[in-house]
Amino acid sequence: MLQLIDRGKIYFYIALLLILLSIHNLNSINFLNNFFKIKKIHLVSDIEKNLSEEIVASLNNFYNFNIFSINSSEIHQILDDYNFIDEYKIRKEYPSAIKIELKQTKILAYFFEDSEKILIGENKKKIRNNEIDLDNLPFIVGKVNINEFFVLKKKLIENGFELNDFDTFYFFKSKRWDLSYKDKIIVKLPIKDIDFSLTLFRGMLENSSTQGVKVIDLRIKNSIIIS
Repeated sequence: MLQLIDRGKIYFYIALLLILLSIHNLNSINFLNNFFKIKKIHLVSDIEKNLSEEIVASLNNFYNFNIFSINSSEIHQILDDYNFIDEYKIRKEYPSAIKIELKQTKILAYFFEDSEKILIGENKKKIRNNEIDLDNLPFIVGKVNINEFFVLKKKLIENGFELNDFDTFYFFKSKRWDLSYKDKIIVKLPIKDIDFSLTLFRGMLENSSTQGVKVIDLRIKNSIIIS
């Protein structure tokens, strides 16, 4: 999260402020107050229209505030409440506008929690959004631990896999995973040495050693059990 400030403009407007305040003229002061009031909040994003409108509405309270009096941390607090936002930049555009650039997080997978559909974003946050298309997203079964999911994701990518190579992830209380590879093969991973197990599985795929195989059990060290 980054705030960009045009320091040259700030110095110019501060100088203007001091000049006008040095003139004991009520009309000039009133003009100055109106001149620096927020009149526009401009949102630039790749987020779908209805969510963008919701964000803009949540920022309405900032209108008519003096642009110098607004602390960017106040805007941060509001934007951080939206879990589907991955990153953002805030820029004060003097004299009376704020520009916010937003980037939506990538949705990686989904699961159900208390019968409610929950999405997992690349930003490691839980997202509640019933309008997201789930067709190409892997499904996680079990009581999901997001940190454990990202550990698995990292190991899969390091071993040449993509999350979408798997349609279902099964997470167990022992912090062990079973993976459903393209709806064809169940791969049972051990609790430890996951990297080595994924290397074995990758080798089997590359050597076409999985034809007709439905289950590959890699839970026992130095063993591959196929059925």
